[in-house]
Amino acid sequence: MNIIADCPVCGKGKMVEKTNGYSCNYFKSMDDKCKFFIYKSYFEKQITEEIAKELCLNKETNLFTDLKKKNGDLFSAKLIISEDVIKPDFPSNELTNACPGCGGKVVETANGFVCENFFAKECSLYIGKKIANKEISVNVAEQLLDNRKTDFLDDFESNAGNVFSAKLILDDELVVKFDTTICPCPKCSTGTIYANAKAYGCSNFKDESIKCDFVIWKEMSGKHISIDNVIQLCESKSTDVLKGFKKKGGETYDAKVILNEEYKGVIQ
Repeated sequence: MNIIADCPVCGKGKMVEKTNGYSCNYFKSMDDKCKFFIYKSYFEKQITEEIAKELCLNKETNLFTDLKKKNGDLFSAKLIISEDVIKPDFPSNELTNACPGCGGKVVETANGFVCENFFAKECSLYIGKKIANKEISVNVAEQLLDNRKTDFLDDFESNAGNVFSAKLILDDELVVKFDTTICPCPKCSTGTIYANAKAYGCSNFKDESIKCDFVIWKEMSGKHISIDNVIQLCESKSTDVLKGFKKKGGETYDAKVILNEEYKGVIQ
């Protein structure tokens, strides 16, 4: 029997080497026993006797830079004893908001924002740092964790190369998805307004039975029309006075955008 260290969890037993790991041998009865176990491999990293001893003595290892995800990508972390099990401890920033699924800590890694329980297969939360070719900042990740949705974000890019705007949402399975709907269409009433690269249009544009042609351009007379402006325009048929419209000569002026009787956006 190869004893490598005292058990760091119960303090009563000894850690004994087994075929697939190191196990505490403390056992008095089924109700009085220690289940602590260190496997001989975590994230494809072989746990030698020396590493297991270090883990038992310090309750953490040195930083490993050769741990592997399921897809083969490398990542860096220490292995620590937390809540009587072995978990990765990332050398990265911990986000303010906890995981909305399991309540665990969410940390920033090289490729994304991940629940501390993800690599132990106890949680599925993973937010990539790049989604549809758009960089996802810490602030956006925090908003997604806090509200399960973000504000509208610009400059996503589809596989076909089309640029679009959308909210990010976290569904019940903690999967990140897009929500491109802005508000109901004021013209046809059955469609929803969404944003593409150059304009805000109705989802019924492609419906041959309706063919709604409602559109508001993202730029009017040199002025960017925001999503908040579009929502106000669709709900009230007029925006507040907006600053920064430009005349052909370059002079700036203030004006409203209104919907006329044909539901066209015009500057007034």
